Amino acid sequence: MNILEFKEKLRNKIGELLSRSEREKAIRDHHAKRKPRPCGMTIHTGIGCNLRCTYCYIEDMGFKWSIEPYPLNGLQLVYALLSNPYFVPGETGTLIAIGSVTEPFHGITKKKTFEYIEYISKYLRNPIQFSTKMYLNKEEARILKNIEPTISPLITIVSIKQYRKLEPLAPSPEKRFETIKNLRDAGLKPILFLRPIIPGIIENEYYEILEKAREYGAIGIVAGSLRVTPLILERLRKAGIPVDEIVRRIRKPLKPNIQVSVDTSDIKKEILRTAEKLGLIPFPEACMANIYTHGYICWKMISKGIMRKREGLLPRLETSEIIREAEELGLRINYLRKEDYKLKIAITGPSKLKYFFIEYIKCKYKICVQETRTFK
Repeated sequence: MNILEFKEKLRNKIGELLSRSEREKAIRDHHAKRKPRPCGMTIHTGIGCNLRCTYCYIEDMGFKWSIEPYPLNGLQLVYALLSNPYFVPGETGTLIAIGSVTEPFHGITKKKTFEYIEYISKYLRNPIQFSTKMYLNKEEARILKNIEPTISPLITIVSIKQYRKLEPLAPSPEKRFETIKNLRDAGLKPILFLRPIIPGIIENEYYEILEKAREYGAIGIVAGSLRVTPLILERLRKAGIPVDEIVRRIRKPLKPNIQVSVDTSDIKKEILRTAEKLGLIPFPEACMANIYTHGYICWKMISKGIMRKREGLLPRLETSEIIREAEELGLRINYLRKEDYKLKIAITGPSKLKYFFIEYIKCKYKICVQETRTFK
């Protein structure tokens, strides 16, 4: 059967395990409607967060400084994802990212997070990644390893000296380094998540953070940029964080509730170069870490010099196979060309089905896909 038939068969199987009201609630949920982001499908195990990190953007998104578990149970979440027209199930399907708008291992959300990981692993088998600032003890690390042996853990540490100003209610960086050790001792592959890069602070700290992360067992690092709004800048000022360097690096006018990226590309390159010298794998993007932890590499990793092309780790790209798979779904490919780490494609067919197919080939062949209307 093709991927759509497999998805529908699996959806029907899960639906039989739910009541009618449970199915309807799952279908109405945002997990059944949202398009995947570049890092994958973001899964929310809670609503809001009470850690009040100074650089956090959730308040601008309309979330509160409080937290409650997400209302769907594990089976409902799986059903919602299988009802999503853009989601691709399976080991080579849509990447899963847990921890974007809440803290997944907060005491309030922890149980729900373990449940979601268990059900996604059992029924979907999609690659799962989480990011956290919380302390995970040895037993919790062992449970994670037993539930999902290849899960990709990102442990957020952005400052050692200024963390109380930046993350007033989060566990200390030392406890997070211990989390890295516990995860590594359990047989997982923890990765330092140095996001956001805060200019004016990180320049004098990143080497120490990288060294300690390596010492405690991190296998690599994901470095990510800072996004700000007027509200975030004001919080940083009030907390005593210097913002002149941040403001200098903003390239677009600030508007209320609109997140603007701060240009930290030069700092990010230096951090990743240093990480590689220290023996850490430098991942410019979180999705790369997820792919690598699950036993693959992607075309962009090769292009950026992070990995060498190795047989078995990089799926073979056959254009004739992609054309055949599109035809099986009722789509027609008018143009298809590989350029470096990107696949440019022009497709004729229903818009939702086109997006699903693009997500499918992106994940299956581990290549960035760009839909185009110009055949050059």
